[in-house]
Amino acid sequence: MGAVLEMMWRSFISLVVATILGACSQLTSLAGLGGSEVVIGTATRDSLQVSVPVLGAQGFATEAARIGSVVTWRTADNATFSFDQGVIVSTRGLGDDLMGADATQSIAAVNGGALAWAPRINGYMNGEYQSFFMTFQCRRSDTQSVQTPVGNRLVTATRITEACINDERQIENTYWRNSNGLVLKSRQWVSPGVGYVETERVIR
Repeated sequence: MGAVLEMMWRSFISLVVATILGACSQLTSLAGLGGSEVVIGTATRDSLQVSVPVLGAQGFATEAARIGSVVTWRTADNATFSFDQGVIVSTRGLGDDLMGADATQSIAAVNGGALAWAPRINGYMNGEYQSFFMTFQCRRSDTQSVQTPVGNRLVTATRITEACINDERQIENTYWRNSNGLVLKSRQWVSPGVGYVETERVIR
């Protein structure tokens, strides 16, 4: 009887692990993180200043890896932030993490498009390791040429505001993009528990 119970328990654990790995694979694919990783060497690393006001956390992250157009930045305490063309698509180490996102509409907004409403899908995982999704309707709501401080410099950038809504909440993401297409600064919503993440590139 004990051997049968042990076998059943092992089968149950295997099923749970397979379910968790399947959910993680689905969310990783959603974030565009399923390709071959390219590790960034120390000599080529830039810095990203990161602040999470709701968590009272701030610090610096260095570029750790690239997978296609997705760049991942890592802090000293191993929190990570992944961006696709300046749009946040994944976080780790914050608690209520964004596991992945179909952010095609947000990327279009950063690049000057997305005047019409279209969906953005954020993926999360609950305390029972079950994946769930939050869908927003998003569009670019405002674009202005501005002078903005980046470090100790005043630079010219295009400030792009993106409005996103669903039945539960309304959020607003803001990006400051230079003439080369680089997002210098941003304020982007991650999740109910994390709130907004604020980033700023450290210009050498």
